[in-house]
Amino acid sequence: MQSILSTVSGLLFLAAYVPYIRAVCKCTTKPAKASWLIWSILDTITLVGMWTKGTLNGQIIGAILGGWIVVVLAFRYGIPGWSKVDKFCLFGAVLGIFLWWVFGEATMGIITNNTVIVLGSIPTFVSAWKDPTRENRTAWTLMFISCVLALIAIPEWTPADAAQPVAFTIVETIMMFLLYWPRKAKT
Repeated sequence: MQSILSTVSGLLFLAAYVPYIRAVCKCTTKPAKASWLIWSILDTITLVGMWTKGTLNGQIIGAILGGWIVVVLAFRYGIPGWSKVDKFCLFGAVLGIFLWWVFGEATMGIITNNTVIVLGSIPTFVSAWKDPTRENRTAWTLMFISCVLALIAIPEWTPADAAQPVAFTIVETIMMFLLYWPRKAKT
């Protein structure tokens, strides 16, 4: 059952990119370049670590396949320029990669990368807080549902198995709050 849920989670995460990519191409969604670049690089490194530990799941595969497409689109259609927050988060991503290299252990790399993935989400959180319409609710909702399935599908609650689905769930939960929590319009 866990294998089926993992596969469905990956397919759902990948499917979430369809409305997201469409919204980016129509300029109704403005992806934060820093977040998408950090996510895609660290997701790729996390995939290698999970593969090394034998803990791959469908969600990380779906995240990488769609994520790199969004990175390319973010440089063309995303929020222009690089803010201080973007630069800080990119530095954090480089630090995460460096720490994995220093520790030389896949589990430590998986944990470090996924911590940085959450921190690297800050530019997207800031953007969504300022203007929730910059993000595609349908895509983020599908990603959130994928996270719920990925959590249920965790075969063992070890750092190698759980760090990635937990980190993704933290990010998606915050995005659900930012996209759906009603706020008063500025006057």
